[in-house]
Amino acid sequence: MADEELLEDIGERMLIERVKMRFGVERRFERMINAGAGEDDCAIIDFSALIENICGCGGGCESKMLVTTDMLLRSSHFPDGITPFQIGWSAVAVNLSDVAAMGARPLMMTIAMGFPARTRISFFDEVLEGIRVCADNFGTIVIGGDMVRSNELTFAGTCIGFTVMKPLRRSGAAVGDIVCVTGTLGNAALGMYIVSGRLSSEQLKEIDDIAEYAKKALFQPYPRVNEGVLIASSGYATSMIDISDGLAISLAEISRKSNVGFEIWEECMPVSNELREIASTINIDLQELIFHFGGDYELLFTLNSNVLEDRKKLEMLEKYADMRIIGRVVPVHEGIYLRKENEERMEIRERGYQHF
Repeated sequence: MADEELLEDIGERMLIERVKMRFGVERRFERMINAGAGEDDCAIIDFSALIENICGCGGGCESKMLVTTDMLLRSSHFPDGITPFQIGWSAVAVNLSDVAAMGARPLMMTIAMGFPARTRISFFDEVLEGIRVCADNFGTIVIGGDMVRSNELTFAGTCIGFTVMKPLRRSGAAVGDIVCVTGTLGNAALGMYIVSGRLSSEQLKEIDDIAEYAKKALFQPYPRVNEGVLIASSGYATSMIDISDGLAISLAEISRKSNVGFEIWEECMPVSNELREIASTINIDLQELIFHFGGDYELLFTLNSNVLEDRKKLEMLEKYADMRIIGRVVPVHEGIYLRKENEERMEIRERGYQHF
């Protein structure tokens, strides 16, 4: 590996050509995107063609554009053991998750990248492949970005999403709504426990059978794009947020914006049977993993309680959005608390992943 070419060996123009080769505009998108990644100073989007493609109604319907930006740094976001492919995947996935949390489709994105000069070309190519595969998996087009020499590996992605429905906000929850999440929580937290050396060799032996699954949950988060659209289109959703910073912080965010409180039911804590058993075996605080750790790119959302009478819609959400009911919305003066199986209430403190 010592004689492998580095980024500084081939120069910026050749690197841009490598980007263009991976992210050229497919023929089916040419009518919407007149100039894509690396083709000119800016990407060129035919907005009328784009809207017509989204809603299929000749451009005459109402639609909303959503824009989000996420920045990732080697020192803050990429744990030891992550592969270059997973780094590229994550740089896209974190942006897509924000769009998914509003019930929209992530259609296109730009990504700015900073690489140390002595980065291997093979590392660079694998990062690009991770970006491409994640974007392709969710129907998102990479239309441009930027690339600079940087002392630290750095990514800043901007995603543009569209929806023909009213975007789901954090401010719509109402007392009496039910509280739900997609999937299960705590898997990425267990992955971080593993890669950060917080578990003993004996504890690691106990979880050997799911260690790779937990590390993948941490290294390669899967944004709930289709699930977000399905939830938003159900007709019952009132608010939504992604849980990347932890369940406790996410509950607090909706609480502030909607002026409500939350009762979460201990017996319905959204955790896999495997993680529940492992936490007991190796004596890890399960509530810490679920509420305060972060890294799970699942969705937290509230539904009007009338959905409980709509058996067909409820079953559809449970099956296709992987929905779990975990509590109910209560008046704001009651706060945010965990109702234990013995009916005791325990305050859920606002603590999780924060940059500052």
